[in-house]
Amino acid sequence: MAFCNQCGAQLQDGATFCPACGAQQGAAPQQAQPVQPVPQQPQENQDFASKAKAFIENTADHTAEFDPADIQQNKSMAMLAYLWWLFLVPLFAAPQSKFARYHANQGIVLAIAITVACIMSAILPWFIAWIFWFVDIAWLIYVIIGIKNVSEGKAKDLPIIGSVRILK
Repeated sequence: MAFCNQCGAQLQDGATFCPACGAQQGAAPQQAQPVQPVPQQPQENQDFASKAKAFIENTADHTAEFDPADIQQNKSMAMLAYLWWLFLVPLFAAPQSKFARYHANQGIVLAIAITVACIMSAILPWFIAWIFWFVDIAWLIYVIIGIKNVSEGKAKDLPIIGSVRILK
């Protein structure tokens, strides 16, 4: 029995082209083991992954509102905005940049949220305060999302808190 040397599909004897992928088999098709199928993730994991991706990516995109030159010149300033209280740096170092100001606003909202969570976890009893520890994980995820958006030159809202505007 002959198999395609590219995709592993079964071939008729003497076939010069694979009917599945169209690969030329030459004068004598090689005997090969069929390609093993790649194991699929369970459906529930695919659902969670697709829901998480949709949650992160389905936010308002304001990139078209910004000048591409402003985006290129102020990416590093905008990245600093997501590092807790460093959101002040782009406000003072690039005060004319709308792109840096947009991300500074995102950073302010994120910094306020994490500060409130830290205060709540410090004053509440431990059996309630552990809930706010998850906010620390969410903060880290939001920092990564924000910095990724900046590095790609995007002005996308963060999930849930991104629509809050403190700076105009």
